[in-house]
Amino acid sequence: MKIQFLYSKATGRSPEAEEALRLAIEATGIEADVEYIEVMDSEDAKKKRFLGSPSIRVEGVDVEYGEREPDEYQSGIRYYNTPEGWKPYPNARQIANTILEAQHRLESAGRGR
Repeated sequence: MKIQFLYSKATGRSPEAEEALRLAIEATGIEADVEYIEVMDSEDAKKKRFLGSPSIRVEGVDVEYGEREPDEYQSGIRYYNTPEGWKPYPNARQIANTILEAQHRLESAGRGR
């Protein structure tokens, strides 16, 4: 499973988002390769389809927007609508659900790991 953790050079990596990602991977029991990608500026944000810091993609799918990713890219802080309210990082359940959905897609395509 390929996971990308994108973050802004200006804001750095979010320890809360990293912890949520760790918990999600642990909860699903799925082996994952996490790639940390720094986004330098607004031009780089457009090039990388960066939705704000942090952004986490599982097999190319954003953990909040899924397949309906918006076309607006920015390099500032991103807020997630979580069960606990708006937070500057996704919760572990959002990430875990995306991991499980990606695993299902991979298995359906005959590429499960």
